[in-house]
Amino acid sequence: MSCWRPNENSNWQCSSTLETDWQIATLALLHGGAFLILISFMVALISVCTGTRRRFYKPVSVMLFAAVVLQACSLVLYPIKFIETISLRIYHEFNWGYGLAWGATIFSFGGAILYCLNPKNYEDYY
Repeated sequence: MSCWRPNENSNWQCSSTLETDWQIATLALLHGGAFLILISFMVALISVCTGTRRRFYKPVSVMLFAAVVLQACSLVLYPIKFIETISLRIYHEFNWGYGLAWGATIFSFGGAILYCLNPKNYEDYY
């Protein structure tokens, strides 16, 4: 939702920013990835609390890799389609949310790799 007021004495005017299909697809991909990350976090937390960590390593890593794929697709799709629609300016600057989304994607990828490592050999030392 985008709102603006033309001048001080007039009322606010609002319009939806989700006007095209690619914007809705990008939002759906990001929300799908965030949902998978949330579900994998809950599964990992429950498996740690119940003491069955080894049993859920593979499902959590698969969910995290799927979330990384969804988020990376949306984060590549967004600037390509955004620059196609706004052709008047040459220089485009995205705000901090775009960088935050890339950071979350990179950390999810790191978490998925760590869940893929074989922890059987390392649990004996703790």
